[in-house]
Amino acid sequence: MNSITYSFLRLLPKNAISRAFGAFSRAKIPIFSRILRYWFAKHYKINLEESEIPEGGFANIHELFTRKLKSNARIIEDNAEVVCPVDGVLTAFGIFASENLEYMQAKGKYYTLESLLRNKELAQRFAGGVWATIYLSPHNYHRIHSPVSGNVVNAYYCPGKLWPVNAGSVERIEGLFSINERLITQISTYNGGELLLVKVGATNVGRIAVDYKKDWFTNSMPPSASRKALFTKWEAEQTYAYTKGQEIARFEMGSTVILICNRVIFQRTKYLFADLEGKEVLMGQGLMV
Repeated sequence: MNSITYSFLRLLPKNAISRAFGAFSRAKIPIFSRILRYWFAKHYKINLEESEIPEGGFANIHELFTRKLKSNARIIEDNAEVVCPVDGVLTAFGIFASENLEYMQAKGKYYTLESLLRNKELAQRFAGGVWATIYLSPHNYHRIHSPVSGNVVNAYYCPGKLWPVNAGSVERIEGLFSINERLITQISTYNGGELLLVKVGATNVGRIAVDYKKDWFTNSMPPSASRKALFTKWEAEQTYAYTKGQEIARFEMGSTVILICNRVIFQRTKYLFADLEGKEVLMGQGLMV
């Protein structure tokens, strides 16, 4: 991202523009929608052969972007405790040292886990754990699946901005993942395992939806949760059990997932992130076995 583009984006009301684009993407305008979705699929080289296509085709860009996969399109690795929740590129990874809970946004740019979660107590639970960042391009499949088998116990909504999350933005914008809108899912696994699935919004729509709380959407008007609080916590009042690879959320345009595993999971699994840095990963692929 060059300085002119950065200055221009800095002045734009990115959240409002993203909501407007979201409404436009969901509009069903017979001829125009067909032309637009065809252009979108061709321009971003979307692989529709692996996708479920509704009878009559996708009604708009939103349906195309949030498309489902065919049942046999991905393999969920049986012997892995943690699998990849999305398709994308694993751009960065690291270990949380007990006294230094930092994650890397880009080379030379480190920020605290507390700033990402806006919750010091929650951050401390992951001391000694491990993290990985996965970036989704526009051509990627944008539904999000549970990386583990376990129960959703809490969720956190952190209101924020909607900067782009491409490589140029990650390298230039200070604390990008800590200032962009995000929705965090906390999952408890067996024998003390715990994991956070941090979903980061981005420019254009910026909406994130979750399966276990269907009235929560990020960047929505009216807001489904307070935009004035640093974060809003939701606690599960019943059992929300998910199996590894089961759909749990979706991006409606964008963005980035940060996967955070606690010390217990890290100590009983093989650390594979290093072999995958900078490489494309697929939903269901083993990350920690």
